[in-house]
Amino acid sequence: MATRGNKTAGTADTDFGPSTQLQEMLFTSMLANPDENRAFNVENIHVLRGPVDAIALGRAVDLVVERHESLRTVFVTGPEGVALRVLPAPTGALVCRDHTGGAPLSPAALEDVVRADTEHLFDLAGERPSRFTLHRTGEEEYVLVVVVHHLVLDGWSMGVLLDDLGAAYAAVRAGERPFGGERPGQLGDFARYQRELTSSPAAVPLLDFWARQLEGLQDGSTVPYDRPARPYQTFAGDRLDFELPAALARSVGEAARAERVTVAAVTLLAYQLLLREYAGQEDIVVGVPTANRVQPWTHDCVGFLTNTHCVRSKLPARTPLRDLLHATARALTDALRHQEVPLIAVYEDLIARYGADNLPPYLFRTLFICHTHRVAPLALEGVACARRPFSQQASKADITLNVWPDGAGIRCQIEYNTDLYDASTMERVAERYRGVLSDIVNDLVW
Repeated sequence: MATRGNKTAGTADTDFGPSTQLQEMLFTSMLANPDENRAFNVENIHVLRGPVDAIALGRAVDLVVERHESLRTVFVTGPEGVALRVLPAPTGALVCRDHTGGAPLSPAALEDVVRADTEHLFDLAGERPSRFTLHRTGEEEYVLVVVVHHLVLDGWSMGVLLDDLGAAYAAVRAGERPFGGERPGQLGDFARYQRELTSSPAAVPLLDFWARQLEGLQDGSTVPYDRPARPYQTFAGDRLDFELPAALARSVGEAARAERVTVAAVTLLAYQLLLREYAGQEDIVVGVPTANRVQPWTHDCVGFLTNTHCVRSKLPARTPLRDLLHATARALTDALRHQEVPLIAVYEDLIARYGADNLPPYLFRTLFICHTHRVAPLALEGVACARRPFSQQASKADITLNVWPDGAGIRCQIEYNTDLYDASTMERVAERYRGVLSDIVNDLVW
């Protein structure tokens, strides 16, 4: 069984280590497609109010980038494929910009400033893939923009980064060294671990499972396009945010508890049934990202560890909704149990078993993400920090349905490709999604 390596991807810019298979594929594709590169930026934006110590914050940023090698890792193409190279720890990674010298920034002007940061085109082969910018917008008012490329960071990692940044800020102001001597898991550790796992006997039952799940798969289910698809994937996108009515959100939670399944299972089933309506087929497949933090040493790792797998469900029209719900819950559980083998290895194995001509061009065309792992807002000692909403104008799939359940309700967001869909179509999809969820909970009650 593969285990965590003892050596990281590198501690100086002359050291190299393997990338993951997914990183290698995406990096190679992004070299020829700047739009794809930019679409994979991950942003986190906070409004800060109070006496921000910019010097201490800058030092804290440097300490966090030093601690997590992924934040200073570039990709290098060599004879054995794409490798990771860790750049030296930086000084002055935080860029400070003062906008208080003239007229106050209008909301539109501030949006333009933030968008310019978030749409930065990273040189993944030569530039540190993380940027931290502190904009001073007024007396004790700031906007902190953190942008990291998805090839080195996922959603879980952003939470680790923000926690460490808050801890480092407090330690610097107190004249202490943060983090102690404990070394977190590193991206290079994970890349080696996954490569070793994929080529080991431990991968065989995982690949066998996915081969059984995906045998005979047809082209991925999606909502019919408003315009013909181009012969290549595009990444222009927008987002539609909506919330479930409070009573419906409560009913979803109550139904999940009564059926002893997760809210993720209920909300995914609703999405699958919606796709069944739109696509006119009963064999539905949706891409579902998983955190892929099975090994304990990955829990404090900042990196691109997320894996996406296909959740495939047969949804015959006359099958009771309760039976479909429990089948969806089992499919989600099975995906989690077999999540460690990367999707690209699954696809290569499917080609070897069934032949490329017998596989669809895409295993899935839409994504479903139920965000159950909370990323807490940044906490800076003595400063009020609040997340600032921002809509990235990019989409990585035809449609991605995001669901955030919490004690106050269920918030949803549809990220969609604007080369394929009109905003009005997505508004109808959102309305129908609410209707399907209502049908499910009403059926389960009665």
